[in-house]
Amino acid sequence: MLEGITTVFFDLGATLVDESRVWQARCREQAAMAQAKKKHIKSIALQLEMVKASANLLPPWRTALARYGLSEEAPYRAEHERLYPDAGRVLSALGGRYTLGVIANQKEGLSARLEEFGIAKYFSFIISSWDAKCAKPDPQIFSIALEKAGCRAENAVMIGDRLDNDIFPAKSLGMKTIWIRQELGGIQTPKDDRYVPDARVDSLSEILNIL
Repeated sequence: MLEGITTVFFDLGATLVDESRVWQARCREQAAMAQAKKKHIKSIALQLEMVKASANLLPPWRTALARYGLSEEAPYRAEHERLYPDAGRVLSALGGRYTLGVIANQKEGLSARLEEFGIAKYFSFIISSWDAKCAKPDPQIFSIALEKAGCRAENAVMIGDRLDNDIFPAKSLGMKTIWIRQELGGIQTPKDDRYVPDARVDSLSEILNIL
């Protein structure tokens, strides 16, 4: 159990929301765009580059595009997102004991998307990179979230799937951290103590054993 926690922040993608179908579709579309310009790139090659990048604590999508010299990006199609089945139950349970918030690298309209998922009601604070004008792993977005929550870093925990984007910057400010090993973030390995989380889980439901 983590002691002294009053505020729990969540990442969104691969934490509360399953993005696997989004990235499969995006890679297929990106490959089709490349092939239309006579660049013979397969969807699976892009997916494998994303896996390698994540394992090396690099931004998966941007790294994959750079690897093949692609500048025109296929759009992120949020209609392929799916809420993890246990998300609502976990948020409901935690919301009765903690103040909940979101810190996520997301485009405009994050609050509306959370409303569509039916989970916006659980969050007192929703901090997106679009609104904050800075993005993870910049610690500034975490500082903004803590200020809005009126919470000291040591009384907050960050839950996210990526060691580079979620765990490392949150720890640098003194926040507690829980690494949820889902999708690409789950294949990462801490490269030093600064990336080691306070707890590790393989599903949202397991968080209820910690908080």
